[in-house]
Amino acid sequence: MTGCGADDPQPLASVSALIQPATSTSTTEALLSQRQQASAVHERVMSEYRERMAAAEATSTTDSDTAQSPAAPQSTAESEPPSADSSASPASSQASTALVLIGGQTPLTGIWSGTAEQLASYLLSENPWPLFTVSPLTLAKLYVAYCAEAGLRADLLWAQMIHETGYGSYSGDVSPEQNNYAGIGATGGGAAGVYFLTPDAGVLAHVAHMVAYVYDSSPVPWANAYTDPRFDSVSPRGVASVLADLNGRWAVPGADYGQAVETVAQAINAP
Repeated sequence: MTGCGADDPQPLASVSALIQPATSTSTTEALLSQRQQASAVHERVMSEYRERMAAAEATSTTDSDTAQSPAAPQSTAESEPPSADSSASPASSQASTALVLIGGQTPLTGIWSGTAEQLASYLLSENPWPLFTVSPLTLAKLYVAYCAEAGLRADLLWAQMIHETGYGSYSGDVSPEQNNYAGIGATGGGAAGVYFLTPDAGVLAHVAHMVAYVYDSSPVPWANAYTDPRFDSVSPRGVASVLADLNGRWAVPGADYGQAVETVAQAINAP
């Protein structure tokens, strides 16, 4: 089974060329250059993201002062994953849920009612020694935050990450150092796919790629070709509303791809 975007003959967008899939003949010098370019793209994206979050926080503080209610304490740790801004989420008006259906019919959009701790605990119960470049809990917090902003179910994308990486064991073409959690650009035949400079960038790319499949237009400004080199290769947009809609699209042939992800999501949400 080849990875995400393998069936799309269209070339990548020019911006996407800044982050190229690695090949078996890549030299050390070429890899270093590639990662430096990826770093520049990531820093630009995250700078825009931090500015937007700072503006949202300032607005929230002003509203809170007007209502004469005390502001919530803010963490100053730079390593802490971003908090989900539910007020800006496309799914903010929806009730949270942990319901997982069968036959690949679980909707991709919505707010998951679980926690990052739950996601990390499930993964570690299946593989106590995952090979991620960051702790499972830190990775899970990133998924919960970014999925909430984009109005996507964090448990489903976590389940997809588990399916793609083999519970963090990385037995396929993608290596842990790539921070590529969704097989982006890994099209089979030894093609390793895209390298992402940080786990944060890798999760952003995964969520952004799902945004391209689920939405006609991006619900969040960071879901674009800067964060996901394969973003513009998804055509048509907005074709996936439930997991089964990813069959034969995210992976090829992938006849039961959505159902496989759904099985993992059922286990995550089991009582």
